Amino acid sequence: MKAKLAKVDMVAEGTGAFTFELQDPFTFEPGQTCDLTIPSPRYQDDKGSSRTFSITSTPNDLPRLTFATRLTGSAFKRTLLEGAPGLEIDVDGPYGSFVLHKNAAKPAVFFAGGIGITPFHSIISDAAARRLPHKLLLLYSNRTAASTAFLSDLEAAQRANPNFQLVATITDPGPAGTWRYSTGLMNADFVKPHLQNANAIYYLAGPPSFVAAMRAALGELDADPDNIRTEEFSGY
Repeated sequence: MKAKLAKVDMVAEGTGAFTFELQDPFTFEPGQTCDLTIPSPRYQDDKGSSRTFSITSTPNDLPRLTFATRLTGSAFKRTLLEGAPGLEIDVDGPYGSFVLHKNAAKPAVFFAGGIGITPFHSIISDAAARRLPHKLLLLYSNRTAASTAFLSDLEAAQRANPNFQLVATITDPGPAGTWRYSTGLMNADFVKPHLQNANAIYYLAGPPSFVAAMRAALGELDADPDNIRTEEFSGY
């Protein structure tokens, strides 16, 4: 399926969001991914001209589709970042089952490490828009306040949806500023006070090291491994 670049937004320090206008009908579930290919990239390197990204927008935003990524300086991302509106790409998908469970009696606990926020941004925004009854908790870890993508969107979702709670932390607070959430590592001690329902479904997304650490923390807290779902973001 063809899509054209509509706009580029900086949603955090070193993080860009790319919105595309779709040329054909498209459906997806929040949390799913797409494969993006630039047919004639301006820049090229050995990483190739295709990437897999989680969809950051919601079905309500169609026919526009948004993806966000850390800007690593790769040829693919430089081509997108410097691309003029109308730059054409190929979109394949949607793929994946990293989507919100149907049984609203089971709370959802989301663990996001850095750019792992992207599928949760879609799920949380969609839940607020559709007034879903699910209880949602987001535990969101970043290095700095400036690198915390979509914070204002998540705060807006929390105001709009009484079933959603945001818990954010950064590991490098730097000089005193306006950060009003937690600081420090997200580990078992940090997580424990927030896990009060044994029936919760846990969703882990971020770099492989973050996903492994959160899985270990949940193991320390005797979470049911059958209730843990993961999405690793490697090589972004």
